[in-house]
Amino acid sequence: MFKKISLFAFVILSIPFITEAHVRWFAHETTFVRPYSWSDLPVIASIAIVLIIVLIGVYLEKKLQTPKWFDVFTEKWAPNILSFASMGFGLSFLIFTYNEFVFAPPLHTHDVLLLGIQGIAGAMILFGIYERIAGLLILILFSLSVKEFGFMDVMDTFEMLGFAMYAMIIGRSKWKIVDTDAFLKLRHKLHPYGLPLLRVGTGLNLMILGFSEKILDPSLTANFLSKYHWNFMEMLGFHSYSNYWFAYSAGVSEALFGLFFLLGLVTRTTTLALAVFLITTLYLLGPIELIGHLPHFSIAIVLIILGSGSRLKI
Repeated sequence: MFKKISLFAFVILSIPFITEAHVRWFAHETTFVRPYSWSDLPVIASIAIVLIIVLIGVYLEKKLQTPKWFDVFTEKWAPNILSFASMGFGLSFLIFTYNEFVFAPPLHTHDVLLLGIQGIAGAMILFGIYERIAGLLILILFSLSVKEFGFMDVMDTFEMLGFAMYAMIIGRSKWKIVDTDAFLKLRHKLHPYGLPLLRVGTGLNLMILGFSEKILDPSLTANFLSKYHWNFMEMLGFHSYSNYWFAYSAGVSEALFGLFFLLGLVTRTTTLALAVFLITTLYLLGPIELIGHLPHFSIAIVLIILGSGSRLKI
């Protein structure tokens, strides 16, 4: 019973994560809003709540067991499903290239080199042509993007680094045209880290977004909420729950999800919750949110099927 209550509490307390939408894709700073302060009571309370939820997550990670039917299912279908997810990543990069941005809509460019690398890597991943080399191309593209756009603008795409490492180490088991045997011994040695690096990259992505777009930049989120009336707490009658604190709650929730991925806590449950909120934002914000979040659905498929992995976790 306690496990069910704990799981329910985790889901309920993370509801504000519904505003996970990338705020920078839809809004810009217009008016100054007072930054949050360590002395603010809601900030102090949120720190305590986060600590409690993390402890619940640690408990659930130790107690929850994967159902036997799911183990049977993944043993049979995992290679096909994971290969499909990999193809989704390749398709995402091709769509990004067609829309002339690198990794995310704000990183818009006409640079032929950047778009060319992304397009070539996307085609290689989609069709299973030396996917591990394509992963290396993504690493190179990330480095070039930092030079082009600056680290601060690129750092919220760390999930791309995670996927690049995953592709280089794990590769694809089905529906591939040609692969490489280069560095076979090294890949075998690093194999246990392929999945955790994807999870950690995703966790960093969510934590950075939670802080950079919401907690540390309330002006940006205030502008977003003035255009998109997502503060359902006020609609439910909690009129003192202003946009200012609703945005903070969303940032804390997003960072908390990222922390769960970083620590490897109840990864499948966390990913399922993430998928629900991503689908919600797609419905509310339309095509640009769908295009930008395509890689996240591929990541979600991988993490739901494989879980957290055995490395880089508490």
